[in-house]
Amino acid sequence: MKSEINWRFPARNAALKTVVGEKIEDVIRIRAHRGCALHGPYLDLPAGRCTVRIVLRGPSQGRVRMDLTTSDGKQTLASEALHLLNWRRKTIEMSVDIPAVTGFEVRLFCRLGVSLDIEGVEIDHVFETLETLTPDRTVGFESSKTYGDKIASGFFDRYLSGPRIMEVGYKGYDGGTVPIVPQAIGVDVDYPGYDGSSFPFADESFDGIYSSHCFEHIGPWKEVLRDWYRLLRYGGHLVIVVPHQFLFERKRHLPSYFNPDHKRYYTSKSLLAEIEEAFEENSYRIRHCVENDKDFDYRPAPGEGSSGCYEIELVIEKIRPPYWHLDDGSVRAYPASEFHTPLNRAGPWAIELELSEKHRCMVFGPYIGLRPSDYVAEFHIEGDAHEAERLDARLTLDIARSAQRVASYSLQGSELRQALESGKFRVEFSNDEVGGIHEFRIFNGGTASDLTLNFKGVVVDYKRPQRNAA
Repeated sequence: MKSEINWRFPARNAALKTVVGEKIEDVIRIRAHRGCALHGPYLDLPAGRCTVRIVLRGPSQGRVRMDLTTSDGKQTLASEALHLLNWRRKTIEMSVDIPAVTGFEVRLFCRLGVSLDIEGVEIDHVFETLETLTPDRTVGFESSKTYGDKIASGFFDRYLSGPRIMEVGYKGYDGGTVPIVPQAIGVDVDYPGYDGSSFPFADESFDGIYSSHCFEHIGPWKEVLRDWYRLLRYGGHLVIVVPHQFLFERKRHLPSYFNPDHKRYYTSKSLLAEIEEAFEENSYRIRHCVENDKDFDYRPAPGEGSSGCYEIELVIEKIRPPYWHLDDGSVRAYPASEFHTPLNRAGPWAIELELSEKHRCMVFGPYIGLRPSDYVAEFHIEGDAHEAERLDARLTLDIARSAQRVASYSLQGSELRQALESGKFRVEFSNDEVGGIHEFRIFNGGTASDLTLNFKGVVVDYKRPQRNAA
């Protein structure tokens, strides 16, 4: 099986270091003639094809040398000298086939008159997994109790069979353990670039994330859950296994009899409550929830310990949220079918936005009356985000009342890419006219291309304070 892992280390990440530079806000600023401008992040990598990009901001100048090394620089895997004369590319890039290594490091040395700002380092590693799934795999102690059962039942085939899998907390207390499936990478609290709540991987990097008897040890649980969600692709699965309060702890209040590092006790109800608090509604579905008491011995009293399984297994699938929200009396979703367009309709629920003609009004409607208030219109548009940025496409989202524009916002470049990645963009507007008739419009900008996007609809909501992410 071919796998690929995508690391993203911003300049502020502690895994990236500098000798002659300075970390200023979100860049490493280099103004030097000699010395090491960058080193890190010291990863353990399997044999494969590794592509490294040092991401730059603004014009760069000077002579530098980029090295890819391992074993604290004792072994150089690749090296290239570069003259950054009026360098306007966004990256310095190098690709190399490597053996299995420990402490993989990116180094950038100044050689003469270097002036540059480093935004971060991106590492994409493609590798082959030849192992097969067998019941005798040396996974963590708790996972091993039902490992054979999960193979036989198809659990791993359903939830952790993709090429990009991560196990969080795989080391445990045992040592000598390996990640849950052969194609998985294992991460723990000492992983390079981990800051206690987020890992240095690109958005939607993984098909599955597995964590067994680890989540109860984590303090900032909400931030961690949201980071795990960020790392999952749509359709990917998050598998969380935690000890059950009524089986393992058998105690009302902290601390635990058996592990004083436990931060929280869990029942199915309390675990699901944290999931609902951390994730937006209709952004996930529960695919599996089991209270696993296989071979559990109910005879010992609390505090005496027991044997067998004593855990909750929860599997969540990340889904693409629909364009609509739950109707609470102040929300109204207007699907694409209620809008007018000179373009093709991709079925009853979408309009194809063809950007082949400049300054064209592609969508307009649905002509609704609103009472005086402050509002937010959420435009739901999907498409190839990176292609839109590459083609420098521009969309104007427009709101009119009685044919007069009351709000407008143009999306281009990184803003358009981010809007397409999220699938939605919010435009605020106010209405001070009783019964004012409103329409929502989308215009193509001054660039024509063969790019096609999909418009799903608009959600109109009263403007309200944003949900607190804390």
